[in-house]
Amino acid sequence: MFATIFYWIIIAVTGLWGIWSAVWSIIYIVKHENGNLWIFAIINALILGLLGLANLIYSTEGNQWYWFASSRADISFLVYILWAYCVLVIFQFLCGFTRKPNKA
Repeated sequence: MFATIFYWIIIAVTGLWGIWSAVWSIIYIVKHENGNLWIFAIINALILGLLGLANLIYSTEGNQWYWFASSRADISFLVYILWAYCVLVIFQFLCGFTRKPNKA
């Protein structure tokens, strides 16, 4: 029971933060404030590492029994969010570079 509740908390929190981060990334790109994307990329890279750890725990039955004493769960949403964060971090990293004005 705890493993299922913890899984859905992970999905809800990371899903909402990912949407929030993506919306603000688009806002910053439209305003040409690309340098602000670096902090989102760093935070999302840390979250990506935590999602990878959660994926490792939930994907192997031995780790699940050790940490949660539960049966193996379907972790498809976790994998989808993991891939979405990979794309989001790469997008924020590439768009975070700012262009320097040419000196005449």
